[in-house]
Amino acid sequence: MTNKTLKYFFSFIIFFSITSFSQIKIEKREGTITYQTPQNVYVKFVSTENILVNDTLFISRLNVLMPAIQVKFLSSKSVAGERINDVSLKENESVFVFVPTAETKAEKRPGGETLDSISLLTGGKFAKKTFTPKNYYGRFSMQSVSQFDNISSRGDLQRWRYSLSFSADKIADSKFSFSSYINFAYNVRDWQKVKRNIGRSLKVYDLGVSYELSSQSLLWFGRHLNPHISNVGTIDGVQYEYTFSKYYTGAILGSRPNFSDYGYNLKLFQFGGYVGRIDSINSSAMENTFAAFNQTNSFKTDRRYVYLQHTNNLLPNTFFFVSSEVDLFKKVNGVSKNTIGLTSLFFSVRYSPSRIISTSLSYDARKNVVYYETYKTLLDYLIENEMRQGYSASISIKPISQLYISLNAGYRFQKRDAKPARNFGGTVSYYQIPYAKVDGSISLLKLISSYSEGDQIGLRATKSLWNDDLSLTGELRDVKYRFANNPIVMHQLIAGLEMSVRIPFNMYASLSYEGIFEKKNTQGGFFLDLTKRF
Repeated sequence: MTNKTLKYFFSFIIFFSITSFSQIKIEKREGTITYQTPQNVYVKFVSTENILVNDTLFISRLNVLMPAIQVKFLSSKSVAGERINDVSLKENESVFVFVPTAETKAEKRPGGETLDSISLLTGGKFAKKTFTPKNYYGRFSMQSVSQFDNISSRGDLQRWRYSLSFSADKIADSKFSFSSYINFAYNVRDWQKVKRNIGRSLKVYDLGVSYELSSQSLLWFGRHLNPHISNVGTIDGVQYEYTFSKYYTGAILGSRPNFSDYGYNLKLFQFGGYVGRIDSINSSAMENTFAAFNQTNSFKTDRRYVYLQHTNNLLPNTFFFVSSEVDLFKKVNGVSKNTIGLTSLFFSVRYSPSRIISTSLSYDARKNVVYYETYKTLLDYLIENEMRQGYSASISIKPISQLYISLNAGYRFQKRDAKPARNFGGTVSYYQIPYAKVDGSISLLKLISSYSEGDQIGLRATKSLWNDDLSLTGELRDVKYRFANNPIVMHQLIAGLEMSVRIPFNMYASLSYEGIFEKKNTQGGFFLDLTKRF
């Protein structure tokens, strides 16, 4: 991306936003996590009006909002989405989303309270509290995954996964707090290997203790993901943060998790610091964060970089986010070099001129995502990597309360590409289809790149019963993927069924099936989840 292109792009954003004079504002709306499955997190809202597919949901940690869930499916009062960061999520935990709303109309909540406009993008609180949260959250879940196919010579697979998350604030009215998120997963046939190396199956994503030195300073020990610098990833070691006036500043000393198994590795030593400022103007806010880090491999510096992040909703009807990484030193193939280079850039802007229409633009030049645990199919993974980077734009229209239409397009052109990659798609959803009272949607996707071409069509229907305590979902997708230098077409028909139910004693259960059907090969799996929250 050239400087000239960036200049024109940002000029367009500023012009587009300033020329708006409507009375629509960006609102911070609160929802609650109801339950989780290995694939999705379910969040309930008073209303999902103006929430869009691919919107980001945030959670509050240490009075800072951090991205946690990306919306994939919508109904009239709830959404389902995928986790974004390796951070523990808890049932009944509050989740926030930024949506356009009319300035003159305050949304009514149970009991007559109103949901106020956002006061701060990070750390902002509603003017009226509707509940007093308890100081601890916990969740234990057990999942069984039974997979079968007619391809593998190893036969069918049986996989178990146990997950525990627990956090407590100011334990016994002390200055100590605790946070944890631990998974243990294994294939039954590989149990002997697991016993020889427990790290193959045990994944500790969060395990830390904090101590409040004063009302303005905090100290963290252990493994912790810092919400101010979440792009840096999980940090093993010591972290310190101090807040004063509109500023916050912090320092870290520790190491990164091991690349292969996410275990502890002191040889990946790192240190750094960050500083940020939050400003509010009337009902709008702006936050800027600057961080610098030195990372080593076997205690020898192999990367030194700075990280910048900016968010604001200062312009009318607009929410803006940008983050970037600039390398100052790096080692490639054993050669050290002092350099200044932009290695990561992401920005997005959402503009909502009315309650009916919402638009968004983004540019993504970050590295591809590495999954330590995933249920994505090979085709899903290929399509996701092709679509994530580059430019993307979308427009969403909601002409009536039950009908939702979304159109999106993407463009990517990198040096290694022989020609630009493009993708086009759309979704039409209708909530509470008459007589059947079912939430239904149809989606289409077309992907064209220099070496491949893909098509996808999907149908999805959800029926909620017993005041949303029981949910039934059916899904059907037809996926085709072709390679430029290979006559073979990868064609899959994917069918899924899921039943989720809330049961007494703060427990949830879900049973789902997914089948992948090809011309000669068939794969399938049953997913059973039992979750207890406390």
